[in-house]
Amino acid sequence: MSGAEENSEAMRWLSSLQGRGWRTSLDEMRTAMQRLGNPERELTAVHVAGTNGKGSVCAMTASILRAAGMKVGLYISPHLMDIRERITVDGREIDEYALAGLTRKARGVLEEGSAPVTELSFFEFITALGFMHFVDEKVDVAVLETGFGGRLDATNVISSSVAAITQIGLDHTEYLGKTVEEIAGEKAGILKKGCEVVSSTGDPTAAEVVSKRASYLHCSLREQGKEFSTTDVQADLSGTTFDYEGERGLKGLKTNLLGRHQAENAATAICACEVLAEWKGFEIRDRDIVNGLLSVSWPGRMEVVSRDPLMILDCAHNPPAISKAISSIAGLGVSPDTIIFAASRDKDYRANASMLFPKAKRLVLTRYGSNRSVETETLANLPEASGKTIFVAEDVPEAIEIAKEITPADENILVIGSVFLVGDALSWLKHGKKADFGMAGF
Repeated sequence: MSGAEENSEAMRWLSSLQGRGWRTSLDEMRTAMQRLGNPERELTAVHVAGTNGKGSVCAMTASILRAAGMKVGLYISPHLMDIRERITVDGREIDEYALAGLTRKARGVLEEGSAPVTELSFFEFITALGFMHFVDEKVDVAVLETGFGGRLDATNVISSSVAAITQIGLDHTEYLGKTVEEIAGEKAGILKKGCEVVSSTGDPTAAEVVSKRASYLHCSLREQGKEFSTTDVQADLSGTTFDYEGERGLKGLKTNLLGRHQAENAATAICACEVLAEWKGFEIRDRDIVNGLLSVSWPGRMEVVSRDPLMILDCAHNPPAISKAISSIAGLGVSPDTIIFAASRDKDYRANASMLFPKAKRLVLTRYGSNRSVETETLANLPEASGKTIFVAEDVPEAIEIAKEITPADENILVIGSVFLVGDALSWLKHGKKADFGMAGF
């Protein structure tokens, strides 16, 4: 078998792990990591959980640490267009040959012996590959985003130096609980004894849960609004500016990420970097923070992809995130005249639609390239769609073309409702092809 054939076979095997569902124990993951030599124990980690904002916080944290001269591994999920987005070192996606090679190596180790570990989920296996790659690359710091939850998330086998909890809201309620308190408890499950904790939950009940957990584990806790804060937040289509007050005071900071909420995410990232530097004994200079925030890249989050007409993509897919997206759009002085909307069946798409549809003059309803996507007929029959000018598109590329045709040059297009919708849109706009959901990790 040639090298190319071996790589293809490895990727087919990896894809076959999809659909194994969510596990209610970390036992299998811990056993697998032990078989693989516990690479996670060799990593200094910033571990981030939350309902919304955790990806932005991870991206900003990694960018600031890189500006400070650190070699940084970044692990995120889900990806938008390519599975290799999930595992990066200093902004470089893992090479496809390295990914295939690690897959073969890990599979070989886990399947050998009299008691093979063969039932890892897709997400668990990818997480293990991320740890292995970061060790191979000798990163100084690994920044890790949980998949969802925290306590039982595959990333939680790591012993983090810094744990950050971002905004908490209702999402994945079938797994994480029906209340903010229950969900906050699952997110706070990433806290480890004696670690540094940064909290920006945005909810008093959630904040109390995190605070109690931190106290129980003898963790040092820094909370947004107490130990660190932002003021004078300004947002427009060029980015977001704010003042920061924490271990240091910084005026006129700017990130190219759009929306007032990104100031809060940036402050969480700054604080996480400050406490990590204090913990590990290296320096974060003011200019590292300035340069890190200016150079951060986080596609599909309030991302402007065209100007004539203006088109913005956002990955918001649950009511708290949709609410922030709506207020952020308004704060930018933009009206969502045409909304391209698709949604996943396991999300509260009815609540999302009830918030979004009244804001639009016209709706383009579509499906992303997976059977997980809600049927357009179902979306068109939602009460909030009544009385709206509705266009139905067979797929995302068609939806984009329709939206461009029907939207005047002085009006705006918002693409929103699902991470996978945004991934499909970015793939079409940047590469002229539909997204490949063969490795979406469902």
